[in-house]
Amino acid sequence: MFHSKTALRSVALSMALAITSVCALGQITEPPRPRAALAKPAVIAVTPKAAVAAANVKDVDQPARAPFQATVELNINNFTYTAVPIPAGQRLVIEYVSISGAAQSSSGPVQPIALLATNVAGNAGALFYIAPTPAAALPTQFYHSEPTAIFADSLEVGPAFAGYTPSFMAMNVVISGHLISVP
Repeated sequence: MFHSKTALRSVALSMALAITSVCALGQITEPPRPRAALAKPAVIAVTPKAAVAAANVKDVDQPARAPFQATVELNINNFTYTAVPIPAGQRLVIEYVSISGAAQSSSGPVQPIALLATNVAGNAGALFYIAPTPAAALPTQFYHSEPTAIFADSLEVGPAFAGYTPSFMAMNVVISGHLISVP
C-alpha cells in the first residue's frame, strides 16, 4: 500500500511538472534571436512611393464639430413655449444654460423660472425647471448659469414663476451645447 501511494504521488508530480512546462512555453511570444541578429541594426529604406496614405477619419460626435447655441427671449406678455429648431437627423446635447432678466410683483416676491421641454427618441417628453437666483443688491434682477446634460430631439422653452403674479417679467435664456447625428 505504501508503494502504491508513492507511485500515485510520483505520477501526479510528473503530470503537474509537465503541465507547468507546457504553460510556461505558452507564455513565450517570440523565440530568442541569435547574437548576430542583435548586433546588426535593422535598416528599412522608405521612399515616397512606398508611403501609405492615411485613412480619412471624421469624428462626427466631437462637440466642436457641430456647436449649437440659441437665445430665447421670454416675457410676461408672451406666456407661451418658444420652439428651438433642431436640424432633422440630429440630437441636441445641451451642456450649458444661462438665464438673465428681471421680474417684479406689486403683491410680493416672485421667482421666475425657465422651462425646457424636451423629447428624445419618440419617448414621452421631459420638463426641466431652471430657476435663477435674484441679485442681492437688486432683488428684481436675476442671473443664473449652470452646466447640465440634457438631450433633445425637440426643444421648447417657456416661462413660469412661483410666488406672486409678476407685473413685469422678462428673461433671456441662452442654451449652448452641440449636435450629434442620430443613426
